[in-house]
Amino acid sequence: MPKKPLIETNPYLRDPELRKFLIERSVASSSAIEGVKVTYPKFTKRLQKKMREAAAAAQKAQDKNR
Repeated sequence: MPKKPLIETNPYLRDPELRKFLIERSVASSSAIEGVKVTYPKFTKRLQKKMREAAAAAQKAQDKNR
């Protein structure tokens, strides 16, 4: 059985705008840990809504697998 790529299985990565924001935030966080001063991307209300929707989808998928 072939494995699906993470972008297809992770609800947080399915939306291109949300995926870009989360990757940028992860890079900023990792850079800050290494001592590089960075600014974090702005978390807009639209992105907050998309995060809630992705979390609900993740919870639904998890419940389905139980």
